[in-house]
Amino acid sequence: MSDLADVDYIVVGGGLTGCVVASRLSRGDKDGKKPQVALLEAGSDPAGNPAAGGFLSGLSLLGGDYDYSFQTEPVPGTADRVHTLNFGKVLGGGSILNLGGWLRADAADYDDWAEMPWLRKTEYFFSGNPDEAAVTVGDDQKLDAEQHGFNGPMHVSPVSVGESGIRKYPLREPVRGRLGRAGRALQPPPEERPQHRPDRNVRERPRRHAAAGPVRVPLDGGANAVRVYTNTLVRRVIFSEDDGDGDVAATGVELADGRKIAARKEVILCAGALRTPQLLMLSGIGPSATLEAHGIPVVRDAPDVGQNLHDHFALYLAYRLRDPSLGYALGNAAFQEKQDPKFSNSPLPWDWEKHHQAAKTPPESDADARNTWEVITMYVPPIPGIPIDGSHIATSTMLLRPTSRGAVTIRSGDPGDAPRIQPNHLSTALDRDTLVHAVQTTLKAMLETSAMKGIVACESPPSFVGKIGAAAAGEGDGPDGNDSGAGLVPLSADTSPEALEDRIRRTGLAHAHPGGTAAMGKVVDTEGKVLGVRGLRVADASIVPIPLGGHPQATLYAMTEQLTSFILRDYSL
Repeated sequence: MSDLADVDYIVVGGGLTGCVVASRLSRGDKDGKKPQVALLEAGSDPAGNPAAGGFLSGLSLLGGDYDYSFQTEPVPGTADRVHTLNFGKVLGGGSILNLGGWLRADAADYDDWAEMPWLRKTEYFFSGNPDEAAVTVGDDQKLDAEQHGFNGPMHVSPVSVGESGIRKYPLREPVRGRLGRAGRALQPPPEERPQHRPDRNVRERPRRHAAAGPVRVPLDGGANAVRVYTNTLVRRVIFSEDDGDGDVAATGVELADGRKIAARKEVILCAGALRTPQLLMLSGIGPSATLEAHGIPVVRDAPDVGQNLHDHFALYLAYRLRDPSLGYALGNAAFQEKQDPKFSNSPLPWDWEKHHQAAKTPPESDADARNTWEVITMYVPPIPGIPIDGSHIATSTMLLRPTSRGAVTIRSGDPGDAPRIQPNHLSTALDRDTLVHAVQTTLKAMLETSAMKGIVACESPPSFVGKIGAAAAGEGDGPDGNDSGAGLVPLSADTSPEALEDRIRRTGLAHAHPGGTAAMGKVVDTEGKVLGVRGLRVADASIVPIPLGGHPQATLYAMTEQLTSFILRDYSL
C-alpha cells in the first residue's frame, strides 16, 4: 500500500467490478500521461492464501474473514427466518467466494435492460485449442465469434467438454432430458440458444478471480500502477457545490479514520448491491426521511436508493445414493477413479448442465418464453447436515426471474455498521407458484424416472438451515440460530404443493446474486452516472434494474467493460 495521495479516479470497492474498472482506467493514456487511480477495498488481499485460488477450497472461506456474512431482517415469506448473505470482503470480492459459473441470461432479458455487446470482450473461450476461430462442443456444436470472444482476459470453457477428456460427469446421461420427461418440455437445445450455455471461468487449478491473472490490477511501482489500499473503509463521498445550476459534484472520499483523498475527475462506487446503497446514503444521497433520521445532511433526495433489491432464491435438495460404491458423488474413491489423473486441473466436479423451462411456468401462467428457473445437478451436497462422504448427490432448483423486491437501508451513520437488509423473498404468488412447480419437476426427475430410480434412494432433508458450504466447513449447529430443519420429512415425487411450499419457506436460501439497489433509470443513467450529481458513478450489480435469467458474473464483467469505456471516452483516454 502506498501513502494516501490525490488521484484522478477513486474506485471504492475492490470486488469483481472494482478491479476491472481500476485496471482498465490505469491503462488509459492522454497525451502520453497515464491517469492515476486509487482502489479502496475494506477487506484484505487474498494473495498467498491457497484457499482463495480454488473452488471447493473456497467453500471454507464462507463465513470467514473474506465474507461480510450480512444478516437479513426476519423474512416473512421464509417463515420469518434470518438469512446469512455471503458477500465478499476481500480484494476480488465475490469472485473469490463464488463457484465459477459463467452463465449468460436470455437475450430477451438483455433486451429488456439494454444491449450488451461487451460480453464477448471479456472472454477467452477455449476447449482444447484456444487458437481456433471457433470451438467444437458436444455433437459438432459450433460456438463462433458471433457468440463468444477469444481475446479477452477471462479463460472460459464449456462444462460439456473436457480438456483431453478429463472432465467426466457420471450422471450427465441419466439426468439429461429427464426434467423434460418428468414435467414440461425444455427450451430448445443449447446449440440453438448458445448464449445460454453454462460455462466456467477456469482453465487450470487456480481460480480466475477478479484480483488475479490477466485482470489483476497492476500494483504500485509501474508506470500505470493502481494505488491499491486494502483494509480501507470509506465513510462517505465528499461533494462541493456547483457555482451554476446548484447540482453538486463529487470531489473525493473520506475514510472511516477521518483521512481524505481527492479525486480530480471521478469517484466510481463498486461496493456491490448491499454496500453501494449504504455508502450513497451515508454520503447524503438517498431517501431524505432516512437520512434525516440518522442526522445525515441531505445532498440529494433520492428515494429509490436502496429499493428494488432482487436476488435469486433456491431450494437445495440432497439425495441418498442406493450404492455409494458406484462412484456418483465426491467423497468416494470410486468417483475419483472415474476421472483422469489430471482431474485436479478441474476442481469443480459438478454437473452445470442448465435446464430451461418452456414458455409457460407454471403451466397456467402467461409468462413469455424465457428462463424462469434452472436445475443444477451437483456431485457434492453443499447442504447443512448432509455428509460429504460419497453417499449423497444434490440439486439446486433456483428461481431466476423473481418478481419479489426487497430493500437495503442504513442502521446508523457509522460505515462500520452492517446495512439493514430485507430481501422479501417469496412475497409474490407468482414466485411461490413458479418455484413449487420447479421443485415438483426436479423431484419427479430425480426420484421417479427410470434412469434415476436405480441410482437415488430418497431425498434427505437438511438437519438444520445454514449457509451454503456449512457442511463442508464442518459446522454443526445452525449458524443463524435457525433450527428450521427440525422435524422435516423426506420429500417425494408425490409430495403436495403445500408441503413443497412449506419446505421452500423453511429451508430455501438466497443464491448470493443481489442487484438493483441503485437501479439504472432510477438512481443512475445508462452510463452509470448518479442522477443529479457530477463526478460520481456506480459500476456494480446495484445498477442492474431487473433480475436476469442467468448467473451474474459474466454479465457484470461485460457491463463493467462497457461502463469503463464510457469513462475512457468522456476523458479522451
